[in-house]
Amino acid sequence: MSIEISSITKFFDTFKALNDINLKINTGELVALLGPSGSGKTTLLRIIAGLETADEGRIIFDGEDNTGKSTQDRKVGFVFQHYALFKHMTVYENIAFGLKVRPSKLRPSKEVINKKVHELLALVKMEELAKRYPAQLSGGQRQRIALARALAVEPKVLLLDEPFGALDAKVRKDLRRWLRKLHDEYPITSVFVTHDQEEALDVADRIVILNQGKIEQIGTPEEVYDNPVNPFVYNFLGNVNLFHGRVHNGKVELGSLKLDAPEHAKTKDRKVISYIRPHDIEISLEARENEFIAAEIVFSRAVGPIVSLELKRLDVEEYIEAEISREIYRKLDLKEKQKIYVKPRNFKVFIPEDYMI
Repeated sequence: MSIEISSITKFFDTFKALNDINLKINTGELVALLGPSGSGKTTLLRIIAGLETADEGRIIFDGEDNTGKSTQDRKVGFVFQHYALFKHMTVYENIAFGLKVRPSKLRPSKEVINKKVHELLALVKMEELAKRYPAQLSGGQRQRIALARALAVEPKVLLLDEPFGALDAKVRKDLRRWLRKLHDEYPITSVFVTHDQEEALDVADRIVILNQGKIEQIGTPEEVYDNPVNPFVYNFLGNVNLFHGRVHNGKVELGSLKLDAPEHAKTKDRKVISYIRPHDIEISLEARENEFIAAEIVFSRAVGPIVSLELKRLDVEEYIEAEISREIYRKLDLKEKQKIYVKPRNFKVFIPEDYMI
């Protein structure tokens, strides 16, 4: 089922939580709503579910206007961050609940319910825990049961509000992998809210980045990470270095460094900030005029195959974060307090006043 969010605006008293949101989610797509606290992502999810009412705009499922419909009539499954399982019910009873409370005319037989519950238990790899109570389960197990319960009523849309936010890092990573696999096996249009950039990049087909009630960018994980449209997206998605300088006729000067910026070919002598990821910093032991900036290694830390470096520029009072492989680190025989030269391999230039930095 496709979802069309058309011109959605939502106020809480005088606070505008959502401002003219427009978004099309394709059938079978797994979409992440990503943004900082207060960006409007959970409010948007609740409006899609029918748990909140928009002040303006429409919610359309498969071409049909669902704006005025109740949550039950929209046939959505909702998974909360804190599971919301019934403590006095077993795992089996929690999953079966949504089927058992249907009106008598729509309620499946006991045999059908039993078959459905066992299918879902197998799907979430929890068959052996059917008779346990939520208090006897780990956080990751409870979250899987919450998801199975949402799927039991065969929703047309699955909505998840920070589904892994209350879990530790290792369990979150395992569940992200499991959710991706589950979505491939059980294709259903899904929308999940997260403030965890890594989670969104790892799981989603597309990411919607929200900030202060507006959509900043929509795209695949690769598109939003590699080609951020503005400084907010660059800063929000991972570590980034800021190089202050000037641009004139397609040439950017960052201290002693002079680089091509063809997208600013018509720009006349403006202050700019260049955004550069730590892994896009090239390191050399030799100076090359106008191509490299002199820096000193302040600190280094090796984590797995990557070595993180903190560098201090020698031309201005700025610091640079760089990431290189252990192989390159050893080949260059780098040491703390050593003088080196750095150059951005990939960067993007923004004019500060255009983005109200």
